Amino acid sequence: MFIEYMLILLMNKKQITIIKEVIVDIKKMRTLELNRNNILYDPTDWDTEEEIKDYTMEKFDIPLVKLNNLLEIKDKDKEVIDIEQQMRKIQAKKYITVKEFTEIYNFSSDWQKNRRSRIHDHLPYQQIKNGGKITYVVSEIETWLENNNSGR
Repeated sequence: MFIEYMLILLMNKKQITIIKEVIVDIKKMRTLELNRNNILYDPTDWDTEEEIKDYTMEKFDIPLVKLNNLLEIKDKDKEVIDIEQQMRKIQAKKYITVKEFTEIYNFSSDWQKNRRSRIHDHLPYQQIKNGGKITYVVSEIETWLENNNSGR
């Protein structure tokens, strides 16, 4: 019994060590990517600086936070905790773009366009000028999705 308990403890320590190593590796890749985008920023590749942040969040930040949340508080990476807090601020936005809608709710821009163009019960959106950028009010979207069962 004691040996089994010790094996479980050792295995957990090994898992914690591996998770920490993976976090360090992802943070290095994230830093390289951010530096590459800041130095070699090509406006033809990205519409806005916001797209770079969205890409970084999807590719690096979300996996970092998920891994960090597997660890006990005493073992968590402080830099990843800061990244998670920044992500929460972004997710707490009152307004979101079409791209953010896709990332948060996992509905394509074509799906959104189809739902916005419906005559009855269309997807609520805001567009200040004709042909301008489309934004959504998060609270309106949440209500609409609840009422429409978010069917595709």
